[in-house]
Amino acid sequence: MPYANYCRKCKTETPPGESCPYCGGKLTKTGQRLSFGVTRTPLTDWFCWNEYLRLGLPVIVTIFLISVITELISGGIPALSRLFAGGFTLSILMMVAGLLLLIFLLLFLQGPEKVHYILTKDCVRALTYLEPEAVLPMYARFVTTQQAQALETTDDVLPGYRLIRQAELPWNSLSRVRLWREGGVMLFYRPGWWQALSVNVPMEEWEEAEAFVRSKLKRQKAKVLPEERKKKRRKKAS
Repeated sequence: MPYANYCRKCKTETPPGESCPYCGGKLTKTGQRLSFGVTRTPLTDWFCWNEYLRLGLPVIVTIFLISVITELISGGIPALSRLFAGGFTLSILMMVAGLLLLIFLLLFLQGPEKVHYILTKDCVRALTYLEPEAVLPMYARFVTTQQAQALETTDDVLPGYRLIRQAELPWNSLSRVRLWREGGVMLFYRPGWWQALSVNVPMEEWEEAEAFVRSKLKRQKAKVLPEERKKKRRKKAS
């Protein structure tokens, strides 16, 4: 079971209960959380590709549109025809291919990572860890040694691993959430058009995780989950 509690006295995640099994400190309801972790390889994870594509593709599309509009304004259809006849399309395709190759190399160099997800009463958190000797994979994630050292003072240090990244999304800041049970992924959006965080959920933990997320968003009608909308439509249709 992924349910856990957090002991503020010894700053350790503990099994649910009334007292900490490590220091004997009292556990509170505010420390209750849902906690689970996965080991993933970014190269084979579509949402890791998506993280970079969302940044690179709009740049290429912008270059394409600016070039087309500029030619239309300056010389009309004949100028636009000359633009495409001069190899402009090939240049755009080469830019896309170069972007894909760059992303492939980055994700390849990143190697595997361990991600710990924590769902608390206030927010959803994602903590990314690497093995201490994985220096090149750390730089491939655009994280410096100084940034990693700054995270060593947090309460979520995992023995034997180096914390390199942490993301935190308060429940009240989310615009919407998409639950993809078949892929074992929960997608959190802030704002509604921007995927701020993807959470990989082990299938054996899915039911608890889904129930936890729904309980945190049930009072926010503007953030109804897609699955809930489908159920309502089926009820109206019947």
